[in-house]
Amino acid sequence: MNVLVQLLVAAALWSCGADSTQKNTESPPPSETSGSGKMHIEITVNGAGNDVAKMLGVFGNQNFLVDSAKADANGLFVFDADSLLPKGFYYVMLASDNSYFQMLLGADQEFNMSAAKGNYVPSMKVQGDIDNELLYRNLQFEADFNQRLQPVKDQLSKVAEGSPEHTKLSEEQDKLIEERKAHVASYADEHPNSFFTQFKLSGQNPELTFPKLPNGELDQTTQVYRYRKAFFTGVDFDADWTMRTPVFANKLRKYIKELTPQNADSLIKYADELIAKTKGNKELFKFTVNWIALEYKTPKTMGTEALYVHMIDTYWTNELAWWSNPEEIKGLRGEISLMKPSLLGKIGQDISGTDENGNAVSLYGLKSPIKVVYIYSYECEHCQKETPDMVRVYNQWKNKGVDVFALCTDKEKAPWLDFVRQNNMNFTNCFDPERKSRYERKYHIDITPELYVLDKNNKIIASNLSPNQLPDFLEAERGRNPW
Repeated sequence: MNVLVQLLVAAALWSCGADSTQKNTESPPPSETSGSGKMHIEITVNGAGNDVAKMLGVFGNQNFLVDSAKADANGLFVFDADSLLPKGFYYVMLASDNSYFQMLLGADQEFNMSAAKGNYVPSMKVQGDIDNELLYRNLQFEADFNQRLQPVKDQLSKVAEGSPEHTKLSEEQDKLIEERKAHVASYADEHPNSFFTQFKLSGQNPELTFPKLPNGELDQTTQVYRYRKAFFTGVDFDADWTMRTPVFANKLRKYIKELTPQNADSLIKYADELIAKTKGNKELFKFTVNWIALEYKTPKTMGTEALYVHMIDTYWTNELAWWSNPEEIKGLRGEISLMKPSLLGKIGQDISGTDENGNAVSLYGLKSPIKVVYIYSYECEHCQKETPDMVRVYNQWKNKGVDVFALCTDKEKAPWLDFVRQNNMNFTNCFDPERKSRYERKYHIDITPELYVLDKNNKIIASNLSPNQLPDFLEAERGRNPW
């Protein structure tokens, strides 16, 4: 089974539910209470006498402190408020060992819970609230289901595909998955209006389909397209509580980072499609555009910073970015204006200055089919470490159609000359202390050393590489586009 299919099968098996890994308690939401009525929750934790518990809420991908309570000698915690807390997903965490359990708060916030410390799911009892009764019925089912499914998966991984044993185990796995699907569907049938059902169904992943090509093989492109298109089915984009469970944040990360090809065009297309669905919910819109922008400001995949530029360009306007002020918006838009000219696929602009002998030099003066722009500072520790690597790579590739144009960003000539000599920088060196060529507006320099690769047409074909990453890129590029 190929990796893509394994990913999709795993996604089909497990819902994007309540497994929030972030427990940040420093980011409260805009409001902490909601609606008329009151909250009165009594929770008895056997073995937690005189302990302290914190109630944590969820907002996007963060957790915030709602309340705290001290238990009596019998482990009874009481959480009280004169108004209802916002509908959503909450945790109760004990100070003594940081163990925690989950809780849903809907319209009814007067109920009792009891459990054994550290053994919350199997022992949890709920009285007076259908949402938490259903939550723990489901959690107990999932725990039992996982215990039954895992041995089957383990055995499947050890037997050959197509063998009778593999067929038998696959059927057993399919039967278990169908059992789980029926279990989830039962909540919609039996408790269609409960908050738990809304929450649970919003976290379910779509059915995995297996479209075929004319030759009978799996059409993976169509498979992924259908799965991605249906991925947010069940999510209520207009509900306030959508921001107050882990579901949307978990789905957003999977959708953008795993289900969307990590290239700028695909990311921009599918990010825009998703964001359009959030525009009726101000907080959801804010969270989505901020998360995507921050995730791709310094991306791991070359070229995808174009998504960050697109996000700021499209959504950080005075009309749309309601959470930001005009100064911040102006600053961000100024930042991307410096990034735009040197994005992957753009034509790299000419820069010029003088070399170590006082002669005029320019980037466009290099006639090799591949030009590496190496921008550095002699005071930068990373530059001091990586410049010898740049020299080594140049010496390996200078007879293979690759040249280097090294530009120093500092203003003192003597230290620059010393740096050039000490590192045996035998490629083209450029010094432009007064920035006459305006290189900082032509190539984005957020950290030095900065490296760009231009092809024979001066198109930028790589950026944000280290010198040690260059050889692999150059070998691959020569295979794709021989020069």
